[in-house]
Amino acid sequence: MENTFKIEQITHLVLAQYHRWYQVYEIPFTDNTIANQKDILSDDVEIISQAGTSKGKNGLEERLKVFTGWRNAHHVQKTEIKLLEDGNLSLEADILYQNIRPDNSKYSYKLHYSTILRQRANDLPVFTLVSLQPTDLVEEFKFDEAYTENRVKSFMHYWLYLMECPNYEKFKELLDRNFELNLSSDERISDFETFKTWIDSPLKIKTSSHIYKNLKIVENNDDTIGVSVSFDWKGIDINNQQMIAETRHEWQLSNNIEERFARMKQMKVTTIKPFQIVENFK
Repeated sequence: MENTFKIEQITHLVLAQYHRWYQVYEIPFTDNTIANQKDILSDDVEIISQAGTSKGKNGLEERLKVFTGWRNAHHVQKTEIKLLEDGNLSLEADILYQNIRPDNSKYSYKLHYSTILRQRANDLPVFTLVSLQPTDLVEEFKFDEAYTENRVKSFMHYWLYLMECPNYEKFKELLDRNFELNLSSDERISDFETFKTWIDSPLKIKTSSHIYKNLKIVENNDDTIGVSVSFDWKGIDINNQQMIAETRHEWQLSNNIEERFARMKQMKVTTIKPFQIVENFK
C-alpha cells in the first residue's frame, strides 16, 4: 500500500519537471528562462528528435536560437510514469504541439515523448534522456496558448509533493512574499512560522497523496494566475488507519517568468468531504 503512495508522490515530482520542459519554448527567451531549462537537465542528457541527437546541456542557448520568434504551445494529453528497477523514472507522454512561425506559417503535430529521469536526494529529478517522435499531422487547428497551464501544473505538482513529503525550506520558493492562506478551519496564515506549524499537522499522517480534478485556470491582467481545483486526498495515519478527504481550492498565483516556479499568493480552501477514517480506499 505504501509503495502506491510512493509512486503517486514521485509522479508529482516527474510532472513538476515535465511541465517545466515546455515553458522555455512558450515565452520569449531570457538568460534566466534558459538557465531554468538547464536546471531540469542532467549534464549528460541525450535529446533525440527529428532535428537529430544532442548530448549534454552545454550549448543549449545556440540550439534554442532557431525557435526565436516562434509561438509554441504544448498541450499534454496523456502521461504514464513508472519507477524502474535501477531507480530511475520513466515518463511516456502524448502531446499536441502547435506552432506559428515569424513568417506566419503554421504547423501542428501530435508527438510522443519517451523520457528517463534520474532521481536526486532531496531534490527534483533531472532528465537524462528525452526522445520525441511525431505520431500524426494536424492539418487544421486554432492556436491555443499552453504556457499558463504548463506553468500552473508544474507549480501544482511540486506544491502537492511538498505537502505529502514536507520540506519547509523548499516551500519558500513556492510562497509569495505577501502570501495569505485561508483554510477551511477559518484559520488565516500569512507568515512562514505559522505556515510551518500548519504543515506539521496534528493529524499524524504516515503517508498521503492527492489527485486533482476539475482544474480551471484563468490568466489575469495583473500578471497573476487564477486557479480553481479540487483534490481527492487519501492517507494512512500513524495507527495504520486509512483516511480520505476532499477539498476545493481557489488560488491566486504570482508569476515572475524569470523564476523556476510561480508562487502562491492567495489560497482559499473549502472542505467538501471532511477527513475521515474508511474501511478501504475505493
